[in-house]
Amino acid sequence: EKQLSPLSKKKLTRPYFRHGRNEGAPRRRRRQPRPALRPRIGPGVAVQPAACRLFPADLPATNDLEMRNVKAKMATHEMEQDISLQQGGTSRRLSRRLTDPAQSTWASLHTDLLDLIASRVLASDLLDYVRFRAVCLGWRVMTPCPRGRGVVDPCFHPRQWMMFPEGDGLYPGHPALLGYVRFFNLSTGTFVRVRLPCFRNHSVLDCPDGLLLLRDNKSTAIRLLHPFTGDVVLFPPLSSIFPQLAKLGCFISDSDNIQYTRFVRGSVSVNLAGTVTMMLGLGRLDRVAYASTGDRQWTPTSWKMKHLYSALPLGGSLYVVDGGWGLEPSRVLRIDPPEDSNPSSWSVIPPQMVTQCPVELLRSPELVECNSELLLVGYDSEHSKIVLFRVADLLNGVTTIQLTSIGDQALFIGACNMAVNSKFLPSVQGNSIAIVNEIGGGVMGRGTLPLYDLGNSTWLQVFDGNFVDSPMPRPYSLVLHVTTCCHRLFWNSGDILCFKQG
Repeated sequence: EKQLSPLSKKKLTRPYFRHGRNEGAPRRRRRQPRPALRPRIGPGVAVQPAACRLFPADLPATNDLEMRNVKAKMATHEMEQDISLQQGGTSRRLSRRLTDPAQSTWASLHTDLLDLIASRVLASDLLDYVRFRAVCLGWRVMTPCPRGRGVVDPCFHPRQWMMFPEGDGLYPGHPALLGYVRFFNLSTGTFVRVRLPCFRNHSVLDCPDGLLLLRDNKSTAIRLLHPFTGDVVLFPPLSSIFPQLAKLGCFISDSDNIQYTRFVRGSVSVNLAGTVTMMLGLGRLDRVAYASTGDRQWTPTSWKMKHLYSALPLGGSLYVVDGGWGLEPSRVLRIDPPEDSNPSSWSVIPPQMVTQCPVELLRSPELVECNSELLLVGYDSEHSKIVLFRVADLLNGVTTIQLTSIGDQALFIGACNMAVNSKFLPSVQGNSIAIVNEIGGGVMGRGTLPLYDLGNSTWLQVFDGNFVDSPMPRPYSLVLHVTTCCHRLFWNSGDILCFKQG
């Protein structure tokens, strides 16, 4: 035999190619297709769930050929979705599928029915509406996006959301929070965390309709921020109001400007042209001021009014209670925003009286919104029980019917009044009223949080301690965090309800 060199042996043992195939190598297993990944659900991601995919149901898959056709059509449909997401729109074929009445799927709902469902979901909660739009591409295309309309469209105002006070000195903008701020829902108890770097040089004054009313720490410029969409509306600096107050005989030194603008209650209104108007109830100045987008200064009222620190914003107006502490009856007054036709005369127009309540029925009155109704709450003539009236009943002349049930709601009465669902507050029962008593009076004394049961007409104590004379004992319960929301000043200090720090 012919001797072969080691190099020749190496060549013969190597696999050689014939007709484009590797004959010497072992055959590779056919690669199996990967299963389709489930889309990630999140903000701004359009998701097509399995229940909403458009399967060709009219093709019975009885053999392998028809099954391959079904899979091919499904793959084509998913490819059309990917292309439409990348291009920011919908393809023609997908648009025809979504509008085809023969497709009995959730993604092909009629436009009128889809608008009705979207409006009801939006009326419940803004974040539910965001999740609704993320269900499928068709729903996302056919419904308006909240971003860019968060402030100018009142439908997108997060009315049920409130900024959550952290306590332990963790004010908004604290370095330990890394720019994040938490919000909680007054109706569901849901918590969300939002990154808001604007708190580095801003402080929060109020939270009308769930929007953050911010003040620049240096220029005193006012900004209205939607915490979930990031939309911002700019207003003039609050310092522009003091030269006008000087013309009215109200002189304030420069060192007291910040102190006189800390106690603020705001209301937001939007006209048909999209102009946003902000009214501020200045509690330390006993005046109301307004400014609209594009204005260079705030316009104050020529008249004065007490108790503006507890004014209630509702429907773009400010509602204030006057009287009820002496022998005069309680009067509910309304301050409306200026009209587009004649805004110059707004400063001289006095508040309008809505209704009044006899002093023998109600003392120390307060206004609160509960279940989309305006309620008037206060003590009876003996100052031992809590009485509750609907403002609508008083407006109709019905003063004998007291409200004895508010369902699962719990009212918190303090500097700012609010209604909270008691289902996520373990230490607070429903159909009750909690009084943030920092000035004394009543049956429980100063610095306590008594809870009045409307059904049994009995008083309870929510927690032990005195939040006026000494710091509250730790650990803080959730009800203390919620009660702190009644005093906006604690938001900027990062403290839980306590007027004397240890």
